Amino acid sequence: MSSTSAPQIPFAEGTEEYGYYERLQHVVRSRLPGMKPRVLVITDIEQDYDDLLAIIFLSEMHRMGAIELAGCIANHHPADRRAKFLRTTLDCLNLQHVPVAIGTKGASDIVAHAPDLYYGLKNRRFHDYAERKHTPPLSGEELIDFLVDQSGKVQTPGGTPTQKLTVLLISSLQDISEAFERWKSVPGAPFPTNKFDKFISQGGYKLEGNNLWPEMGMTNNKFHRQAAKNYTRTLQGCKLKSDAWSREAAKAARLDGSFFQELFQLGPIGAHLEWMWLRQEFKFYYDPLNDPYMPQLDVGWYLNTRLNLSRKSDLFQQLAKSMPPFQEVVPLIKVIAYDCCAAVGAVGEDFMKVFHVLDPSVKQQAPLDKTLSEHERLFNDNKTIHRVFGRTQGDMGGINADQLASVMEVFILGGLLATKDHAEKLLQTKSPSTAIPDHEPMQYKNTLENWEHDRQQPLITEVKRCRKELQGLKDKQADAQDSLELARTAKSHDRVRQAEDTLNEVVGKQTKAEIALNVAIGRIEEDKTRGAERKLRGEYDSSTPELSGAPYELLYQRDVLGRT
Repeated sequence: MSSTSAPQIPFAEGTEEYGYYERLQHVVRSRLPGMKPRVLVITDIEQDYDDLLAIIFLSEMHRMGAIELAGCIANHHPADRRAKFLRTTLDCLNLQHVPVAIGTKGASDIVAHAPDLYYGLKNRRFHDYAERKHTPPLSGEELIDFLVDQSGKVQTPGGTPTQKLTVLLISSLQDISEAFERWKSVPGAPFPTNKFDKFISQGGYKLEGNNLWPEMGMTNNKFHRQAAKNYTRTLQGCKLKSDAWSREAAKAARLDGSFFQELFQLGPIGAHLEWMWLRQEFKFYYDPLNDPYMPQLDVGWYLNTRLNLSRKSDLFQQLAKSMPPFQEVVPLIKVIAYDCCAAVGAVGEDFMKVFHVLDPSVKQQAPLDKTLSEHERLFNDNKTIHRVFGRTQGDMGGINADQLASVMEVFILGGLLATKDHAEKLLQTKSPSTAIPDHEPMQYKNTLENWEHDRQQPLITEVKRCRKELQGLKDKQADAQDSLELARTAKSHDRVRQAEDTLNEVVGKQTKAEIALNVAIGRIEEDKTRGAERKLRGEYDSSTPELSGAPYELLYQRDVLGRT
């Protein structure tokens, strides 16, 4: 292939990274016409930083000709703001032609899954660029219907048909679930199974009896449980090929924090990653030490999950006894790129095999007992149309986690190197006339001094306790409803009766917890009227963010940046 037709490799010849790109070029050249994956992404970018890593990786695959990034849908409230951030990001990555659509709210309970605006969607420069561009809004429904309609069509006389669609789901499943229902409801029309190559999700599913069922412990499934159930039902009922990438695969393929910090100097996207990553990791650090969201999310969880320390190691024991300041912990942090792992799967089976990401020599669980149904045996052996990568820590489904991590690192870094100059010029980050802060930190009504006093007061601790209890009961209620649905599907009268009893018990506890929360908030309101005898120094109501966590930005400014 001539140098004029090949995309430029952003690494020096002879380096290990250059070798990765040569192998990628081999994959691209070896493909027959119609083999390039045509990818639609549904993302809740800025809910966490791993969505952005996935978009950078996919943009580099598109630039090198390994995929066609056909479009992106930003969902999860506030979806319109996420779409604007995504529009700017794609433009910085030189993908101005890739359409971005506004998706659904993405959650059945918006209050429980409200955006954490402490670290997400705070980039003023990205938002202002998208506002100035005045791109006509496009709905997720319009985009997905258009892309599906184009699948299989011949666009030019004598041309090859447009490749079938690969749908990459790294967020709530509400958008794809609604699309499934829309297509099922068309009178006399068959479901468009032949329009899709594969569905790839970050999350997981399992078999309950002979039913494909979402793993509800996975966040993307929990956002909208009914949508997740409809998604797996449709996959199975319409025989749609699918892969699910679980958190165990991502945890096994952790990226080193030192690599991550290499990205920070690479243009406006790298600078934004630094701003967001450090703040999100600070929250992970602060909560276990001060106010765990759930009892199990304690210091031990932090050291094991975020730093990847064995509970038996000397360093684990040392840090568990005395945790150093956040700045000293940062070099030890490992990056769990959940969504980027799934993005690797969207590039194609040939890509994963050439880079030994999909490696048959990787140990898997022993074959299951032959008394299982044929469908169940095939599912668990990863030979059917539905596969799970990382079902357990001991079963990666054939994924080589070390190679997966290396592939992500090389092409994320390459993607930012290749577009750094373009992005800086686009957003004028080097121009003195635009020397304004890129980010607009979250504002709070109360000072940090008042919060430090008030968070110890029984009025505040009771509200936080009630909220945690209520959220736990909501999760248990949803689990009980799922158990009841499965029991009815299995037509087991004993299981139905047991599930109904459990559900009624949980609903009763939830009602009591809601009453207790309202009483606790009422006592805070009452405290405002006590004048000089007030217990609290700050001002709080049911929507005050500190009552659901802490004033993280103020804490970060003081403890990490040294600002008062």
